[in-house]
Amino acid sequence: MSVNLKAKPFYLSDEDIAWVESTLASLSETEKIQQLFCTSSMGNLDDQLADFKRLGFKPGGTLFRKSSAKELREKVEKIQNYSKVPMLIAADLDRGAWNLIEEGTCNGHHMQIAATGDPELSYKAGLLCARECTATGVNWDFGPVTDIDYNPYSPIVNVRSFGDQPEMVAEFTSRYCQGLKDGGMLACAKHWPGDGRDLRDQHFVASVNDLSVEEWDATYGMIYGRLIDEGCPTVMTAHIMQPAYSRYYNPDIKDEEIMVGSLNYDLHNKLLRGKLGFNGLIVTDASSMVGFIERVPRSKAVPLSIANGADMFLFNRDLEEDYEFMLKGYEDGVITPERLDEAVTRILAAKAMLKLHEKAKAGALVPPVEALEIFNDPAGKAQGREISDKGITLVRNDENVLPFDCEKVKNIYVIVIGDQPGYHNHACGYGKIFVEELEKRGFNVILYDPENPDVPFNIGRAKIADVKKQVDVICYFANVQTSGGDSAARISWPGVRGTLPTLIMDIPTIMVSIDNPYLATDAPGFKTMVNAYTSEDNNVKMLVGKLCGETTFKGVSPIDPFKGKFTKVN
Repeated sequence: MSVNLKAKPFYLSDEDIAWVESTLASLSETEKIQQLFCTSSMGNLDDQLADFKRLGFKPGGTLFRKSSAKELREKVEKIQNYSKVPMLIAADLDRGAWNLIEEGTCNGHHMQIAATGDPELSYKAGLLCARECTATGVNWDFGPVTDIDYNPYSPIVNVRSFGDQPEMVAEFTSRYCQGLKDGGMLACAKHWPGDGRDLRDQHFVASVNDLSVEEWDATYGMIYGRLIDEGCPTVMTAHIMQPAYSRYYNPDIKDEEIMVGSLNYDLHNKLLRGKLGFNGLIVTDASSMVGFIERVPRSKAVPLSIANGADMFLFNRDLEEDYEFMLKGYEDGVITPERLDEAVTRILAAKAMLKLHEKAKAGALVPPVEALEIFNDPAGKAQGREISDKGITLVRNDENVLPFDCEKVKNIYVIVIGDQPGYHNHACGYGKIFVEELEKRGFNVILYDPENPDVPFNIGRAKIADVKKQVDVICYFANVQTSGGDSAARISWPGVRGTLPTLIMDIPTIMVSIDNPYLATDAPGFKTMVNAYTSEDNNVKMLVGKLCGETTFKGVSPIDPFKGKFTKVN
């Protein structure tokens, strides 16, 4: 399959094309295979570079995790100086630069942006994310998430999606991609062929998009089609099966022969490149996930991912071993010379889009230290606050408890649910911030203590009349998210049922969630519910201000918190 370097998304000049072609010609077969790899630089970079040197290995790209802006810039500079060909430097930026850079702006999860109802805030979020990240030399966002959040029990999509309405997801994703582009960064639509249908997580199992061909075309296909038409440069192919399309292209295929997207020739070449016309770069999702190897042994899956249409291979279980698997696949003809050249051409074309060859020649692959001044610009933090202000959503206020009437509400009993380090946010302790903000405003907060549940009284066993004398409002503060090792994100009531909302009909009781927006499916009886979508300090502070009436609730839920389930208080 040929690559049109003058067509979208590349639109390369003759000079750019000359660089791509000359660079490809200058690489040995081994060096071309190394370009296929996008490694993970999460540990000690010096140790990693030592391994690279030992293996004679210079990858096409790498991904970094969170650090200070100064430290990240130094790491990027060091690994770029090591590389023969300028590298793609990637990051997962679901909540903006804050995901990667300690000083970066938190734009809120995609769902919080969608809750503002303003697609231009999505554009601004992408633009600011790109500007802050490129100041450190990072040039590739593994985002935005283009999945549709159909399944409330999906632990991996959830607030990372722009919602459960395809048209809204398409619009907000489109504007985010444009923001990234205008900020000088590659966007990467994920997770092909579409997550959000299955309640399972591809980290643990090969998951399934169960839509029919017609349903997929009208939803996920519509979104990917729009992004491709608008020039989205890269797509992340995931460990997700799409049985309807596999059977469409192969009517006699057996269930056990259906491959996940990252290994699926038809989904890559007939659907993504053929029907949808995608000419850009395809990168696999993390190959360390279980979903990647449920159908094929790793030794075969590694080269098969490239042979069947992916251009770049993300992460490793063991770099040396995976490199050997890829080399062996090429030697055995699994990856043909033509397929290798096609993949590397797309990798080089993506680099040329970013003018990395020109920047390398000018010694400007990493901006000067002065570029880090962007993190001192108050406009970034102001934008984060605007998204919080416009996104936090009052889902239900049937008892008119909110905003708190200071004449009636003095004593608030707070029960914190979850609030442990999560996979996408290793920080915790947001319940403490929540309590402190209430106390700053003069409320008397009685905090449930799982170590001393009887102090000052046991909320699960005390007489209702006695509780009413001491409590005006019961507030459940929830930060429920997956830790990365669990396969669900659901309420786990503290105190082994000792904190169940048994007083919900006797004392005004509210639920506020700063992450998972679907707690109403586990606890539909709450008459007052707030979704804040993002676990982050300033978002919690903004939330408390709204509870107290300092600002109004402006957000509109981009999902059905109840997912159509019956509840007597609907």
